[in-house]
Amino acid sequence: MSANKQYEEVICCHCEGAGCIYCDKKGKVFVLKPVKKCSYCDGDCCILCGYTGWEKPKGKYD
Repeated sequence: MSANKQYEEVICCHCEGAGCIYCDKKGKVFVLKPVKKCSYCDGDCCILCGYTGWEKPKGKYD
């Protein structure tokens, strides 16, 4: 993780912790602090939140 960015691990809203392709079957994702639900879908999962339900999820290359 980058030294200037702080992430928090949260439960994936898409699978509710069961594991899916959007959280790499871990059930959790890292989200940039401060953690909040996606402002577009309010946690219902959309393309803007990477189907995780969270605002600013950590990308593959972050």
